[in-house]
Amino acid sequence: MDSEEDEGATEESIPFVILDPGSWTIKMGVVTDEMPTLQIPCLYVEKVFSNSREVKFGHEAVEEYTRAKYETAKLEGEEGDELLNVKMKFCDPRHPLSSNDFTDLFEVYNYLVKRLSIKTDDYNLLVTIPEKVEKLFIINMLNWAFRTHQFASISFIYNSLAASYYYGLNTALVVDLGETASRVSPVAENHGVFLDSAKNCEIGGHLITKYISNFVKVKDRNVDYTLVQNYKELKGYISLDIDRSIKMNSDCNGLLKPYRIPYSNIYIDPKAEMLSHEIYFQPDFLAHLPGYYYKQNVVPLSQLIFECVCSCPMDLRKQLLNNIVLVGGVSDCVNMHERLHKELVNILRLKNYSENTKVHVRNECMSKIAAYLGCRQYGKAIYHNKNKWVTREDYLTTANAKVVHRLLMWANVL
Repeated sequence: MDSEEDEGATEESIPFVILDPGSWTIKMGVVTDEMPTLQIPCLYVEKVFSNSREVKFGHEAVEEYTRAKYETAKLEGEEGDELLNVKMKFCDPRHPLSSNDFTDLFEVYNYLVKRLSIKTDDYNLLVTIPEKVEKLFIINMLNWAFRTHQFASISFIYNSLAASYYYGLNTALVVDLGETASRVSPVAENHGVFLDSAKNCEIGGHLITKYISNFVKVKDRNVDYTLVQNYKELKGYISLDIDRSIKMNSDCNGLLKPYRIPYSNIYIDPKAEMLSHEIYFQPDFLAHLPGYYYKQNVVPLSQLIFECVCSCPMDLRKQLLNNIVLVGGVSDCVNMHERLHKELVNILRLKNYSENTKVHVRNECMSKIAAYLGCRQYGKAIYHNKNKWVTREDYLTTANAKVVHRLLMWANVL
């Protein structure tokens, strides 16, 4: 890396776009903006009129779909077009409600790039990727970046590595509580992510939303999903003592009013607030979820973290337990840090761990966008390191397998 170039570089002279492709919320922006320039749900709504077609993305899509389904007034397009059909599409192939079509996903990406109003061939693209990313996603991403938008170059970084970079931790245990799953990834100095030790669990934001839906009478799963999603983010919390909370709720039976979802006549039982997130610590609650096949091997989040730590080198375990960082959409749920600390301390006691072992679950701000912010800092640091970028010319003249291998190798190196 040319140190003189680094010293002379400013944010204005480093043109690159950051993309954090979450399965529920997509974040995109340019390096000159400290926060994500754009942040929207990964979905769109298509309204078909008798003489025209209209597409809305993100929050506008949710609002349009809700109006079309619940408003009594008849919606019309231009010149009195009659509304024939309204269809919502969840676009990320990882999302359980998606049609597993990359075309839908890149429709949303195209919308975001258009909103940025930039000349893409003057910009590089830095993308955060999950630790167990599908190669099909990478191949489609490269094709979209270089053939559709002609970005100058591209580079990847793993989510957990970007998050630890943002918090200034060389060694950390990154717990990503995402929409489609939960991932526990150990990161160590001079090593990167221990990919073989990383653990996955299918419990995530999607199952929480589905569990909350069990407390209402569901007619249309898509619109109810988006409305319940908002309820989950606003009202959900984690009890520090679930048995005591259930007893208090029973004692107050009839005093707590059900929550009414806006735009609809859907009401949610007050018990959903405290029980929905409990599945992280008592996954056997899922056995009562209609239509869900409960898997006996699903373990609580605290147990998953403990197993991940135990699979790491002995000399790193205490340091990992002392540097647990929560990221992802569910990470800022009320009492999540305190409850996870309590459960982990209890596991260590049962396993006869040394009393000197400290458990520290860091209650950091910006946890929901930590990977994006870390990606922004990382991009400025590596901008002049040509080894970490694949140019458009490299992509067009090199076999796909070699390009993918190179990108994944550098994605795990700070």
